[in-house]
Amino acid sequence: MNRIAFVAASAAALLVAGAASAQDSQTVAINASVAPKCGVSAQQTTVTLAADLTDADAKVRSGVTTEIANALNGARIVAFCNGVNNSVEVKRAVLARTGATGTGLADGGFAQFIRYNLDASLNGVALDSTSTDGASTVPSRFGGHISLSDSNTHVRFAQAASNGAPVASSNGSTPTATNWSSLTDRRLAAGAYTGSVEVIVTPGA
Repeated sequence: MNRIAFVAASAAALLVAGAASAQDSQTVAINASVAPKCGVSAQQTTVTLAADLTDADAKVRSGVTTEIANALNGARIVAFCNGVNNSVEVKRAVLARTGATGTGLADGGFAQFIRYNLDASLNGVALDSTSTDGASTVPSRFGGHISLSDSNTHVRFAQAASNGAPVASSNGSTPTATNWSSLTDRRLAAGAYTGSVEVIVTPGA
């Protein structure tokens, strides 16, 4: 009886060994890609400055550019580019008095436009400045996570290092142009003033 059991066990072992030696496999590699993409959005599309743009003498206050920058920062603008050598352009339109025609002075010699310039960055990466014409090439990727609660995901604005101070202006070729003249000796005509800041992101090649 013991011998029969031993033979049966040996036969079972041979069957297991045979099944193992018949095993085979094949690995299939998967190739895919992620295309270069950029995007930008804002949680607020309109901001309002709380204070009068001028001082008691109706001249432009020195803090206006910083107030604009702070208001834009509060709008929580989120931008990203997942590739390299991306094009980023920030365009600012001068503050213009509602009803102003042309780009010159109002009746009585009052200015009706305010030039200001901003530098933009995202989490320490310099993006563009409105003090220069055209777009900037940003070599590195930016905007890798999307948490709106983290200020590091937001485009940040500050008064531009070049021509950033607000000043009464005239004779620009377009509202977004950098060639607006400085009229430091002019008071501002009363009225509502509007402007805009546009962020344009384009994937690199």
